[in-house]
Amino acid sequence: MTLLAIVLGTLSAISAVHLPVSTDSAAAQAAIDRGLFLYYAYDGGDAVRAFSQAASSDSQLAMAYWGIALAEGPDLNASETAEHFNAGARASRQAVALERGLPPRERGFIDSMALRYRGNFSDWNRDDSDYRAALLAFANSSQDENAQLLAAEALLEHGGLTWQNGTLSSEESRRAFALVTGVLRADPSNAMANHLCIHLYDLAPDRSAARSCAQRLDAGAFQPGAEHLAHMPAHYWIETGDYAAALRSSERAYQLMSSLIAADPDSQHVQQYEKHDVAVGYSAAMMLGDYAVAQQWSQRMAAAFDVSFEGITALRFGRYGVAFDAAGTQFGGAAVRGLAALHLGRTNEARTLASRVPTGTGTSGYLQQFFLARLAEAQGRDDEALHWTQQALQSQHNDFSGELIPLIPAGEVLGDFELRQGNVAAAAAAFSSDLADYPNDSRALFGLAEALSASGAGAQAAAARARSEQTWQGADTSLDDALP
Repeated sequence: MTLLAIVLGTLSAISAVHLPVSTDSAAAQAAIDRGLFLYYAYDGGDAVRAFSQAASSDSQLAMAYWGIALAEGPDLNASETAEHFNAGARASRQAVALERGLPPRERGFIDSMALRYRGNFSDWNRDDSDYRAALLAFANSSQDENAQLLAAEALLEHGGLTWQNGTLSSEESRRAFALVTGVLRADPSNAMANHLCIHLYDLAPDRSAARSCAQRLDAGAFQPGAEHLAHMPAHYWIETGDYAAALRSSERAYQLMSSLIAADPDSQHVQQYEKHDVAVGYSAAMMLGDYAVAQQWSQRMAAAFDVSFEGITALRFGRYGVAFDAAGTQFGGAAVRGLAALHLGRTNEARTLASRVPTGTGTSGYLQQFFLARLAEAQGRDDEALHWTQQALQSQHNDFSGELIPLIPAGEVLGDFELRQGNVAAAAAAFSSDLADYPNDSRALFGLAEALSASGAGAQAAAARARSEQTWQGADTSLDDALP
């Protein structure tokens, strides 16, 4: 049975996490469950605090120290460090010291974790490999749901998320996939299973199987500490071209993140995820047609990155005067202002701005490459313009994958260049390639319609234009001004 078949059906809210442990303290049991849930939400700092509260409520609770060791370890987004390793090793030794008389299931968790921390930090790769093997064996023999999910997480940390020929590339990741599939079959509303489900398909050629996982997480009611679970559906939506849904998921995650920032702006989770999560929401807004919404997200970006995004946002939405006049330290700098100048017909000012942009063969940064291409075109050097545009396309292919998308896709720029050159077949190919990378890109659909119409493919042009207009509904920007 496929993962899609397992997760399809009536959606239900995400269930709470429960890991029964040997304690007479209700407070300790509740803290264990809270700590594991926070670990599943990749909030390791708060997970450590929750497991420490469990230890305070029951100082003889071995599984509380096991939890601290777990939370001091890595996850898919965070590598182990010497500092966290040392804290985890101390907790793991304490868990082992208290495990006598525990049921086999709890000893299975503790003894597996002890392998991870048995040596020094310099031994991490060897010991973590033994941990993965022991945890997988324990998960398979016990059929414990949490053991299966923790084994899947550990396997993915090492095996990665890359796909090849329609399947995950590494054997470890394929085993993780099987574990997550099994948990979703038994417990479709499990928070960690749905979390890992989305990650498993982040780089897949066909991501549709993760749709219900995204929907379940969207339907979950989360406290601020689980902000990352609220953010995760944005991965699926942005990767499959539903930018409005990605924006809704990102807005909810942003509100939860704001609560975390208000409580502790220096927390580990805020430091790790604020910039990423805001950037995903902003990139989704930049793919849509509402300039006002994109401006709101650009202000959030400015707060997170301490640089203004006013210019690039205005440029994306055809407000070239605003982009040219944007003051202060701007993302994209001279390149953004130069592109605006060229759109305004101010070629001499663009030439002056070009002196601030390196033009050697090592020039990197797709915005700089866009600017050099547009300036070369304005000066009649079309071959050079094509070269820089193709360089930008390659830069984006190297730098972006999964939920991370460029603020201006190079396929749009290439297609628009070919349209201006009258190369309608090349333009249609560029826009089609862009749509393969960024489904439902309204600007690329609009450009494709223009190219198809110019080539005489009227019916296909009408279909592309209808799709473009459908995805552009509610916009405050005309599609005629949409192409870069």
